[in-house]
Amino acid sequence: MGGWTTRGRLTRWLCTVSAVLAIGWAVDAAADAARGPRFRPDDPVRVDPDTVADAGGVSEQELSQYYDFLRHTFRLPGDRRPIPAVNVNTMDEVPDSMWFVERIGRGTMTVDEIVRGPDRLIDFDPRDWVIVAAKNSGLQPGFRAVVAGDPGGQIFQVEFDPPDYPELATGAEIIGTAIYHALGYHVVENYLVSVDPSRVSIAPTATIREPGGGERPFTRDDLHRVLRRAARRPDGTYRAIASRFAPGTPRGRFRYYGTRPDDPNDIHPHEHRRELRGARVFAAWLAHDDSRANNTLDMLEGPPGAQYLRHYMFDFGSIMGSATTGPNEPRSGHAYLIEKGPDVRTLLTFGLWRPPWARGRAPRVAPAAGPFTGDGFDPVAWRPEYPNPAFENMQPADAFWAARRVVRFSDEILRAIVAKARYSDPAAAEQIVEALAARRDAIARAWLPAVTPIVDPRLDADGTLRFSNAAVDAGVAGPPDAYVLQWSRFDNERDRHTPVGPPQRSGAPIGNAPPGLLVEGDYVAVRVHAEHPGYPHWTSPVELYFRRTSDGWEPVGLFRETAVHSSDP
Repeated sequence: MGGWTTRGRLTRWLCTVSAVLAIGWAVDAAADAARGPRFRPDDPVRVDPDTVADAGGVSEQELSQYYDFLRHTFRLPGDRRPIPAVNVNTMDEVPDSMWFVERIGRGTMTVDEIVRGPDRLIDFDPRDWVIVAAKNSGLQPGFRAVVAGDPGGQIFQVEFDPPDYPELATGAEIIGTAIYHALGYHVVENYLVSVDPSRVSIAPTATIREPGGGERPFTRDDLHRVLRRAARRPDGTYRAIASRFAPGTPRGRFRYYGTRPDDPNDIHPHEHRRELRGARVFAAWLAHDDSRANNTLDMLEGPPGAQYLRHYMFDFGSIMGSATTGPNEPRSGHAYLIEKGPDVRTLLTFGLWRPPWARGRAPRVAPAAGPFTGDGFDPVAWRPEYPNPAFENMQPADAFWAARRVVRFSDEILRAIVAKARYSDPAAAEQIVEALAARRDAIARAWLPAVTPIVDPRLDADGTLRFSNAAVDAGVAGPPDAYVLQWSRFDNERDRHTPVGPPQRSGAPIGNAPPGLLVEGDYVAVRVHAEHPGYPHWTSPVELYFRRTSDGWEPVGLFRETAVHSSDP
């Protein structure tokens, strides 16, 4: 009797378990169906279609730099969640867009292309200028002008160096333009020119804005006032930057947070865009502490009914050692303009306590280079003049992405870029090259090992897997003790893995697919991590995915498991 009772209980238990499992399988199947495929046919997306909707209705977005400073200093706007960048493709890269175009990151730019940057005019240095308007904003002295006799009437903004620091701001502008263009940003064309005041005329329609808001004709006296604030050469000429106006219609600045509500193509919050987060690394490299909304520009382009915004970064006259009107202060890069803790401490001690950056002796530098060196540079601790939402949201994966582009600037490339600035003092050029190289290397040491640095996966038809280690290749980390690989079949429609074979260990960035894995199916995957005593976090795996094509196996996915970082205290 008891035996039958036990058997009945067992039968009922088995039936219950079977029912639960059936429900679980049904739920899993429903979840798989709801989840859908991980990869779409167009993955990895190489171009962001951010020009498809007509943005002709956008209005000019005014921005007060004082309000911008106060808001960002005392209550940083934007979404502060420490989430991964939202605009990367399935290979963890940034698609080309009206924000960013991959250039040096592709590894195909020549030195000449990098040096030329956005410039389209060859040997541009006109002798005769016609002023069409005053330059009514900004710190640098200058004016707006066209080249005499130019039938197209292309307008340039002509700007000069400060009187006591010749070549300081103009050199920074030339170098910054070439580097930011190579990195992938949209920048305006900037040309180094020589201006002879005797060959500058003034258009009858040229105007200047009065302090009270009205306008009056621009006169020769106004030109003299501009030139009194500029560095004059012994021969009476002035070295200047001629910035070519970007095509399109100005629509104000873009912010480093949120989206433009009147732009239907602007769907990713700016504080979560990788190219804006990663720009913190580039700004630190170039000491671009003035990287903020006021130095951006939105231009409306395209024909009526199919217009879109192109987003520019510009005004690089205050990078490296330059503060536009003079050399940068010792505080630059070390602290915000307002630092609550240190400022209060200094106040309470009546100035007896000074922050570390204020205690050192000023370095001996070339005047045209300013205080731009690699000494004491900490790319992790570096700060702009006031908080930037996108910079504050930067995650290790964003910094890694940026660092990979910085290390592509070899010493040869840096020397060629700096030579474009045509410094009259060889010591200034050498100082800048050495500083850029030293800061580049510091960035590589800080950020390339910050994540599991597996990149550039390739899978041959015979099953040989090859990949690279960005930190090892850059010489900032030794090879790991081993790479550990786990292969799997991948059902893309259900987003489900089926492990194949035991984990493999390899002493080099290479592996082999298990026998039979590549015979059938359109997708395969492999999880890779590294064992390194100096970098225990390299055990966080990187998932690599490959899709079968008529030409072999195409890399279609690279996903990193990395810890997110919050900048909030």
